[in-house]
Amino acid sequence: MRVLFISKECESIGIAQKIVEEGHKVRFWCQLPNYELTGHNLVERVEAWRPSLGWADFAVVDTVGFGRYKKVFKQHGIPVLSCSNFADMAELDRKKGLEMFKKAGINVPDSWFFQSPDDFRLDEEVPKENIAIKPCGNIDTQLTYVCKDSSSVDYALHTYGADQSFLVQKLIEGIEISTEGWWNGRRWVEPFNHTIEQKRFLEGDLGTNTGCQGNIVWSCGEDGLVKETLLKLTEFLKKTDYVGPVDINCIVNEDGVFALEPTIRLGYDAIEALCEGLKEPVLDLLFEVAAGTKSMMQLSNDFLIAVRVSVPPWPQSDYGFPAGRPVGGLNEGNLKHIYLTDVYKDRTGVCRCAQGDGVLMKVTARGRTVNEARRRAYRTINNLSVLDVQYRRDIGLGVERKIRHLKSLGYL
Repeated sequence: MRVLFISKECESIGIAQKIVEEGHKVRFWCQLPNYELTGHNLVERVEAWRPSLGWADFAVVDTVGFGRYKKVFKQHGIPVLSCSNFADMAELDRKKGLEMFKKAGINVPDSWFFQSPDDFRLDEEVPKENIAIKPCGNIDTQLTYVCKDSSSVDYALHTYGADQSFLVQKLIEGIEISTEGWWNGRRWVEPFNHTIEQKRFLEGDLGTNTGCQGNIVWSCGEDGLVKETLLKLTEFLKKTDYVGPVDINCIVNEDGVFALEPTIRLGYDAIEALCEGLKEPVLDLLFEVAAGTKSMMQLSNDFLIAVRVSVPPWPQSDYGFPAGRPVGGLNEGNLKHIYLTDVYKDRTGVCRCAQGDGVLMKVTARGRTVNEARRRAYRTINNLSVLDVQYRRDIGLGVERKIRHLKSLGYL
């Protein structure tokens, strides 16, 4: 099969490589120029995606913001995954995303929307401490702040532009967990899955919010969390043209389940962890969901882990190091559990950092327990040889305790 990937920041390029390894042909287009070298000699990169419409049998859009092109793929008779105006609305317009939750009967924290920092400062009724501040639109996750005092709020607002809209949410204590299902256009694909993600750059959940530094994923049936979140969106989704994964990030405590935000696209690095547990080709999952024929995913019952491995300047955006840093220790055995990301292969076959953003790879593993999955993933990482390599060593710690607590509350 011939697969066209459309991307903004090459986030799915590791998935594209797995599809190539499965024997299919891939063309990969990326919007941002600083990723020009990423994936070179690993997948076929193209300078424009439209000329490949007559070539492709299937397309994957790996992020939001491209929903307006859904009609183009439909005109060419090409099934496309995760491409919809609905997905763009739900994720990029935080206000509409929360309104969707409320209409579906899904609980959300107390929330307020503002068109500018000045609007927030002038509103005397909204709390100025113990809040989360999240920018609207497809904005860097480093501009998401958890503020427990007014001085932190003041700093957060100074990092926003004068016309930056944003969401303010009351902080809720509890366990943060995501619940994901794959929607084939008519119904949910079974099984569902849960993810506990660690988003901060440093061990102990310190440092800047990078979106993801690693996670634990496991499959589930229609448990309490699924019923309180995804299943309530079923009738809503039937009225859309969306096909692909739907994830709801929540805080869970003794008072209930509170949805924070939807992710209606491939989630990183949860998709790499999920693929580690697939008992079928990656292409089969993606294509059959897009075509509307998938009803059951062949997924392991193991715990699945993904650990993000990077080099400087990640997670900063100043590209201060040249491309070319060698990535050593890769071999036929461990590449089965590695999703190369900001990497290219030179003429001699050596993999090197492309320096698009510095995220080299996602290392995955599975295990009957979380600790077994952790040991396997870190064994793979320890056998790599990369200058200035950086990664968290505590991915998955505490997850089993959180799962026990969620079970005691009746949600798992």
